[in-house]
Amino acid sequence: MRIKLAEIIAATGGAPSPGDYSQTVNNVVIDSREAGPGSLFVAFAGARADGHDFVADSARAGAVAALVQRDVEAPPGFVTVRVPDTLLALQRLAGWYRAKFAGLQVIGITGSSGKTTTKELVAGVLEQKHVVLKSLGNHNNEIGLPLTLFALEEHHRWAVLEMGMSAPGEIRQLCSISKPGLGIITNIGEAHMEYLGSRQAIADAKFELAEQLAPPAVMILNGDDPWQRRRAQAGLPGVKKIIFYGLRQGDVTAANIDRDIHGSRFDVRWQGKSIGVTLPLPGEHNISNALAAFAAGLVAEVPPQAIVQGLAAARGEARRLQAFDVNGFTVIDDSYNANPDSTLRALELLGSYPSGRRKVAFLGSMLELGAIAREKHRLIGAAAVENKVSLLVAVGEFAEDIRLGAIEAGLVPEAATAWPDSRAALAATENIRANDVVLVKGSQGVQMDVIVKFLKRGRQ
Repeated sequence: MRIKLAEIIAATGGAPSPGDYSQTVNNVVIDSREAGPGSLFVAFAGARADGHDFVADSARAGAVAALVQRDVEAPPGFVTVRVPDTLLALQRLAGWYRAKFAGLQVIGITGSSGKTTTKELVAGVLEQKHVVLKSLGNHNNEIGLPLTLFALEEHHRWAVLEMGMSAPGEIRQLCSISKPGLGIITNIGEAHMEYLGSRQAIADAKFELAEQLAPPAVMILNGDDPWQRRRAQAGLPGVKKIIFYGLRQGDVTAANIDRDIHGSRFDVRWQGKSIGVTLPLPGEHNISNALAAFAAGLVAEVPPQAIVQGLAAARGEARRLQAFDVNGFTVIDDSYNANPDSTLRALELLGSYPSGRRKVAFLGSMLELGAIAREKHRLIGAAAVENKVSLLVAVGEFAEDIRLGAIEAGLVPEAATAWPDSRAALAATENIRANDVVLVKGSQGVQMDVIVKFLKRGRQ
């Protein structure tokens, strides 16, 4: 990134302080600790800290300018650009910068779960032929996506962007900034039910991705998801082509599936053709994610054999179904986040381990479910029993609901405990034995990673 400060002023419509507007900006940061020579610092007034208090720090680190929404005293030679809203100014600037890359194709990926893994798989496939920019980590919101776009360079031909949301209109806004020509929806689940109120509202919010697509205007949809099929049948006016992928139905499907705890082998079938795939990611859901990536590769004209190579090189994301051995037992770290769909998938993976190994589940509360929260947590407790869990440790606000659901499904009461938070639940790690398989899963707010870190330290 190399743009003139004068261009930033024009793109944001801001009012600059006196200074040298010919200076070059080479990156955009929202944390003054990440500023360096040539940075543009964007000051946000957050709940815990106000970025305006750190403008001088960014200048001392080498930043040349800052976007601000109130007057700030700045060092000599440092330019502040005052705007009514720094978030909107950041998004406006990112949209202007993305428009400079006329030959760039963007794939937007959304869904209730599986977004990050699918993003990684799609990027890995496209990288077999193209130079690709992808979202870093889970930079998928109204701040993270714009920051990702500022990493665009002339050599990039594709950008693979994860798009998250918790309210109507958010994905539409991300699309207005990034201008995707392709969209992928992983599934329509129940995450964010508290804010959106119904599964239909969640589907409507996800399908904002299909609105006003740039050419070639292709949507890659999950054919196994009835919500997506119904929406496609109702019509998607801005979409020129729909490709369905799925384990059971679709234009791109899987056959001859052979799964184990380490991954899977299967044949991908499309347009009367077939090719074998080895995927080093566990779980049936990751086969579905791989099919979405295969479909994206076909649209991007990546040769099928190269697509296979990209999938074979896949590596899981940190804290997402990552298994490791410690002190004679196995931990499945899926502590990044949780919703009903992803928790069921994690429990299914736990249950697929050999019958001679005891299954232990540390399950944290799933947040943002609203009125259905207690019902869903009881169902998760029951699902733990269905997947052969012998020892259940429930954590957080809805821990008692998980515990009761498991007991009602047949787990003996002494094998199910409820704890108020993850630190209190550390006491339950005393019950882990050699050869156990231990799943740790829960929403970010429950901080189940505390338990994972404790186990990695050897319960010390």
